[in-house]
Amino acid sequence: VDPNEPLYCTCQSVAHGEMVACDDSDCPYEWFHYACVGLTKAPKGQWYCSECALKKKRQKRH
Repeated sequence: VDPNEPLYCTCQSVAHGEMVACDDSDCPYEWFHYACVGLTKAPKGQWYCSECALKKKRQKRH
């Protein structure tokens, strides 16, 4: 195991299997494992993780 390998996703694990990128450029995680976010196939169009989707929703209210 390479200690310098970057960690991704809310599970803070290395990249493996199918992964999806959050379309929020400020996302703290950036990449997510399909299994961790409940996906089985690539989403169509833009995709935001639950944290960034909630942040966007809050910003729209203000």
